[in-house]
Amino acid sequence: MNNLNNPQLTKRFIIGTKSKSRRDLFKSLGLGFKYKSPNIDEKSVANLNNDRFDAIKIATAKARSLSSIHKNKIIVTFDTTILFQKKTVYKCDSPECCIKLLNSFSNRKHLLCTGMVFMVNNKIVQKKLTNTNIYFKKNNKNKIKNYVLKNFNQIESAVGCYNLEGLGIDLFDNISLSYFNVLGLDIINFLKLMRKI
Repeated sequence: MNNLNNPQLTKRFIIGTKSKSRRDLFKSLGLGFKYKSPNIDEKSVANLNNDRFDAIKIATAKARSLSSIHKNKIIVTFDTTILFQKKTVYKCDSPECCIKLLNSFSNRKHLLCTGMVFMVNNKIVQKKLTNTNIYFKKNNKNKIKNYVLKNFNQIESAVGCYNLEGLGIDLFDNISLSYFNVLGLDIINFLKLMRKI
């Protein structure tokens, strides 16, 4: 699988994501995949334990929801979770929730985990978990409030209520390990696993 831009190759894959960041990253690489949005309730996935492996479990549930419909296709799904103070953080549905969450991150570290699952006919053929340590600055409350109110439409779909590729970059003190993981896609390992199939 040397030619990743081969249309016959990419037709075998369905990327199960509705994330704009992930889709934009694939498009920037010239990879013409077909996209589908998995339809699951992430919080109801079985055996979630508030640990880094929740991301793999949720990505697997997403893959199964699509693999049962699209026979003989290679389904690739992702899930990004945040572990903070020994609990899994989920997406917010209001500016107030985002403001509270970002204030709690201030001057602290959290772990961002992205699970990636490749599945064919309900069988996992490859999977990968990537972890990134996120260190937040000591951000004042007005800065957080202004950021959320100006950017809520962009961050409401992002776990953690921030986008690294936008103005949110000013909230961070440091990022350790994978930059691409913060965008929701460990692209280096994605390409490695894709070549193995």
